[in-house]
Amino acid sequence: MHARIKHLDGMRGLAILMVIGYHAYARWPELLPYVNLTQHIPVFSFGWLGVELFFMISGFVIFMTLDKSDSYISFLKKRWLRLFPAMLIASLLLYAVGGFFPEWSAMTPYVRNLLPGLIFTNPETLTQITGIEFKSMAGSFWSLYVEAVFYLIIGAIYFTLGRKYCLPGLLVPMLMLSASSVLKSLGHPIFIDIIAKFGFIHYAWFMIGCLVYERMHGRDKGFHYAVVVVAMLINFSYYVKNAGALTVIPLLLVMLFFIASFYSKQLERLLSVRFFTAIGFASYAYYLIHENLMIAILIKMNVQIKSETVMLLMPIVVAAGLYYLAWFITKYLEPALRNMLKGKRTPAPEVG
Repeated sequence: MHARIKHLDGMRGLAILMVIGYHAYARWPELLPYVNLTQHIPVFSFGWLGVELFFMISGFVIFMTLDKSDSYISFLKKRWLRLFPAMLIASLLLYAVGGFFPEWSAMTPYVRNLLPGLIFTNPETLTQITGIEFKSMAGSFWSLYVEAVFYLIIGAIYFTLGRKYCLPGLLVPMLMLSASSVLKSLGHPIFIDIIAKFGFIHYAWFMIGCLVYERMHGRDKGFHYAVVVVAMLINFSYYVKNAGALTVIPLLLVMLFFIASFYSKQLERLLSVRFFTAIGFASYAYYLIHENLMIAILIKMNVQIKSETVMLLMPIVVAAGLYYLAWFITKYLEPALRNMLKGKRTPAPEVG
């Protein structure tokens, strides 16, 4: 990776911290009483935007991976080797400890719930197809299902039609989604439900990342901007409908922040600080394990700890402990498993 990209590791660190803040201090007031004090503080209540940051980073780095891949299959294999090892480790870990946290219903230690994560497929889609009830091992896995379908689609476009059709090609599923509400009224609800579950609404964020990458390499065209603007309008209208018009402000801010990080030396320096890059290093494993383990541990602590002030500090302690676990997974377990899957004895260099 060339020097310009170092700040993206820091941005991954920032993104995971935003998501953790959201889950610890805003997402679960009904389970954790102290959250009633913090859930409306914007830095926590909008922490879910960290996922959109992850999507923009993904969009940015995807062309690098595509350009280095010889074929569609080799591209998918690279992506799978990048995502699967941590997913397997995290899934087995959550499965193994599930029984210790009966208070937290999302810790469901059923073998069948390992499947959605391991094949990167939305459990609701699996349930629709098989008639068997599936759930994810962790709620945060949802964004990986979105990523996986995005890789399948952008890889297919890149290797069949070519790079210049990637952005318009990504707009197509978003337009399908927009048209789907019309179709629904005509009576094809199952088809629509399946389309809705693929997470196409989030493709606008991948597209911003793609466009910034293309701009950095002088390949951006006016047409690309038009395509991305349409995608953003579809995405924003979804949030306005579901969360109110004010949501547009944080959405715009997180988008501008991402773009500015490539043009502002100050931002680039800030994101390249060791604190952020160190967290960014383990951000994927951290993302997979943080929510279920953190909430489960906090629910247990809440029974023992009567002081709300102490409880307000506990997420920081728990999150720090989970960071070291994620770091250990990323540093040792993931590369070992990846090499086994590749059939290699020697450690392979990490691909971001």
